Amino acid sequence: MQWNLQQILKATAYCLTAACLMLGSSYLAADEKGDKKGDEKKEVKKEEPKKDAPKKEEPKKESPKKETKPAPKKEEPKKEEPKKEEPKKPAVTVKTLVTNLESPSGIAVQDGTGHVFVASRYGVYRYDAKGKTVDLEIAGYPTDVYGKGPKYNIGPLGVAFMDKDHLVVGDGSRPDAEELVRIYKVGDKPLEKWVKEDTAVQTLGPIKAGDKSAKGEGNFYGVAVGGGAIFITCNGDDTKGWVAKSVIKDGKAGPLEPSIATKEATNVDAPVAITFSLDGKELVIGQMGEVNVAGDSLLTFYDPKTGKLTKSLKTGLSDIAGLAYSPKTKKLYATDFSWVDATKGGLFELKIDGDKVTAEKVISLDKPAAIAFDKEGNLYLTVFGTQGKDAEKSPGSLAVIKAGL
Repeated sequence: MQWNLQQILKATAYCLTAACLMLGSSYLAADEKGDKKGDEKKEVKKEEPKKDAPKKEEPKKESPKKETKPAPKKEEPKKEEPKKEEPKKPAVTVKTLVTNLESPSGIAVQDGTGHVFVASRYGVYRYDAKGKTVDLEIAGYPTDVYGKGPKYNIGPLGVAFMDKDHLVVGDGSRPDAEELVRIYKVGDKPLEKWVKEDTAVQTLGPIKAGDKSAKGEGNFYGVAVGGGAIFITCNGDDTKGWVAKSVIKDGKAGPLEPSIATKEATNVDAPVAITFSLDGKELVIGQMGEVNVAGDSLLTFYDPKTGKLTKSLKTGLSDIAGLAYSPKTKKLYATDFSWVDATKGGLFELKIDGDKVTAEKVISLDKPAAIAFDKEGNLYLTVFGTQGKDAEKSPGSLAVIKAGL
């Protein structure tokens, strides 16, 4: 088909018109968008300004630091009341007075002279503290053996004064049911020559086997005089644990008879140490217990008139062998022979608080036995010691602790 000029011009005009229409519509669309953006901007301006969020900072890498303990805070010093310092206890020292005593046991101090009488295997000795002399006073005793590993040769055991001039001696040198209690008259001065043990002014016993004692009594360990009678601890009938008694009348001692069955009262064996309370109203007995059992000793109190047990206290000690009250401080002391472990033996202060006893060690001793105070407060004690290879050289001794306990 051939186009004439007129047709070409019409076609061209038509195309131009269409192009203009398309271009105009695009401008209108652009204006509408522009108006909407303008409206949004106006709305943003109407809002409250927002606070900018804090910028996150990258953590800085630090070199590791050693941990250190925080310094302690300084506290203000508190004002305290000045404490009263307790007086320091003076050091306790033991001074040996007499050596080479075999199995030394009982001790008694004579009123007036202050002489110390000591029982040992071979007899009774008198020690003059002022003159510093020792003399054999009573001798000629036989010998018995006592103990369970170790065993000891023994003679007379317990001693005590009935009055200033009469010394009571409990025997241990014979078999049970044959042993005796002897009373000797002694003066103010040592004898020129010792006397035999059968020269006593009075002899009590023996306590033979019978209804009260199945085997008879012997090993008269301890002697105490008070309340108008002599009281003696025994080791015969183990089922009874007797304390024997002799009533004093008109200066004479009456028959020796079993009086207090301590084993039945306490269920513990072997009454050994014996003394009176300071007021004389109570009989105080150390119940030794079994020699092969540690810590079973009791401290017991009896009415001396009726023999009734008034108090029985555990001590924690193993073998109480001696008891005595200090006349100065009124304190009660005991020795622990400690058969099971001799290293635990020694002198102890017994502190009583109600129904409890605290045994505080004063000084260690090698198998101590009896103790006795004089009026000045000096404490005399006997020590068996550990036997060496030479049986003739006995380590037994009489010693003293100067006044202060």
